[in-house]
Amino acid sequence: MGSITIESTVLIPCARAEAYAFCVDGEARAAVPGQEGVTVHFQDLVLDRSWTEIHEGRAEIITCTCMVYPVADSTRLTVTAQYVPKGLGRMFSVAKEGAYRNQEAARLANLKKAVERAVRQAKSV
Repeated sequence: MGSITIESTVLIPCARAEAYAFCVDGEARAAVPGQEGVTVHFQDLVLDRSWTEIHEGRAEIITCTCMVYPVADSTRLTVTAQYVPKGLGRMFSVAKEGAYRNQEAARLANLKKAVERAVRQAKSV
């Protein structure tokens, strides 16, 4: 069975540079709820615009192509995630598509909250 591709978009109320800086900071990303202990490898970084990140877990490899766009007083983060199941998970990848969609939505929501929190903390200092 093949990979599953999921595209998601979220608006983050901060400047594009702030969103980008947080998202490509490996240490900051390790503190995002639900991503503790997950090593993120960053590739193809284009300053304040885009990057590719790879998350490798027990059951799958997730390759995310991320782009940030300025929108009025916010930033639009668009993520195209490609889930590639490993091992026995390959046999059930079609059945797991819904779970992957829910996982991606939760991952993106947690990332948005973490960026917002970091921006608020930086402004209060």
